[in-house]
Amino acid sequence: MKTLILLIVFCLNIQIFICSNTIFDQKSRILKELSHKEETCLYALLHSRSQSTRVKLYSSPCRRFSQIPELQILIPTNSEGRQIYPDRIQVNQSNQPLSSISETEDAFDNYFGLAFKIIRDIKNFYGINSNVKPFLFFRASSGIRLEAQEKQQKILNLVRKTFRKQKNFYFLDDSWATVVRKEEESQFLWLSVNYAFKKIKNQPLNQFSVQNTVAVIEMGNAYSQIAYSSSSEYNKFLDLPEKTRVKIHTDLLSEYGTDQVIRQILSYENRNSCYQKTSGFTHQLSDINGNSVQVQGNYDFFNCTNLILNFMGITNCYYSKNSKIQDCSISSKMKQLYDQKEIVGLSSIYFAKEGLYQKLKIEGDKFSLKDFRQQVKRFCSLKLKLEEFQDNGGTFNRCIELMWISTFLIDGLGLLNNQMTSVYFQEYFVLDWTLGSLLYDMSKIQCDFIDVNQCTDEILLSDILDIKNTKYISKPNSSQIIFSFCIVVSLLIVNLLI
Repeated sequence: MKTLILLIVFCLNIQIFICSNTIFDQKSRILKELSHKEETCLYALLHSRSQSTRVKLYSSPCRRFSQIPELQILIPTNSEGRQIYPDRIQVNQSNQPLSSISETEDAFDNYFGLAFKIIRDIKNFYGINSNVKPFLFFRASSGIRLEAQEKQQKILNLVRKTFRKQKNFYFLDDSWATVVRKEEESQFLWLSVNYAFKKIKNQPLNQFSVQNTVAVIEMGNAYSQIAYSSSSEYNKFLDLPEKTRVKIHTDLLSEYGTDQVIRQILSYENRNSCYQKTSGFTHQLSDINGNSVQVQGNYDFFNCTNLILNFMGITNCYYSKNSKIQDCSISSKMKQLYDQKEIVGLSSIYFAKEGLYQKLKIEGDKFSLKDFRQQVKRFCSLKLKLEEFQDNGGTFNRCIELMWISTFLIDGLGLLNNQMTSVYFQEYFVLDWTLGSLLYDMSKIQCDFIDVNQCTDEILLSDILDIKNTKYISKPNSSQIIFSFCIVVSLLIVNLLI
């Protein structure tokens, strides 16, 4: 009987202990969070490209649990709005790519030492305490990606060795220094653009809607890529904080780089139809096979469009003066994007659009593809003057670039009746894949504090205040375990005495 009484007393003590500690822990956490002053964390990203290594430094309020950061890029400027410090590693004021550096530890230490100095200077400019250590990330793309796998690994190992030595940075995992594959760029680019356009941001999970995200089309010189969210035709997952998994469809179109397409078209007999008429001069270019081709512009919208359609494999739809055809996308083999609510066009789309708008004296970042095609026809019908060409040799290819871009978007992707936004910057962010790569790595960091005692579980303040919510009962810590052990020992001693 006595043993039963003692057992009941023991259970009651444990129950009281758990309840009191739950309430105490939750209240103490509230006090801890409310008394905490917001701190700033820094994130440094070094991006190795074929011609240079870019240096970017971002700041964000430190995160105490896994969530989307509130990034700001730090770019010191003078009174005239010009950057004070270089945004890439330079030697004697010339860009220095990583691929040109001797593959020794000392050479890599000296090379990245230039980047670390830029970051120190930026911190000093903003008056950031020297004790604030940036998280350090490295990404390599085209320059290193073209190297043999063995050489890539050797370079990465040297980078990691250099980074591990840095006492003023946090380099916590070898995965923070990697070579990004082409296939990864599309999903990172989608994340970059949607973050810059505030479709993905620091907000409660129940306020996020993937239907509000934008589709991204990048037409680069080497290849083109497309990325958009899709619950049915996805081929990639993108895991974001707060257990958010986004399904994305991406397409990497290696054969549709702008430079490659132009050289392909130059091998066609009807190539002159894609170039502006000139004031009497011709220009020599090289086709896809390396053959020299003398081009004398003789622009014809119908012939040029049909030539591009043929290149894209659309052979059963043609434009002519007598037909009413405005769109051959029904014959396209590519996935149609006409159902996308918002579309952002990057790289060649932006630069070609800017050149077109400058010539036609048009302003704006948003345009309809139907209007864009008419503006392209108007531009290509203008005569190219020798003085204009001599001032900028790139103007000779401007018409064929515009014809390719408009035909690809309208006849290839079915966007005749859609609108598109095309910008280079958005909220001070350059719209490329590197920002998305950083966000992806940051999403995997559960807390920005090295001291885990400064981290909290992923819960809302309203949940903490709800003492009855058993979902967030704290786990016993070491003091609780010791306290429980003492009770058990005490009861055993009492039982022996009785």
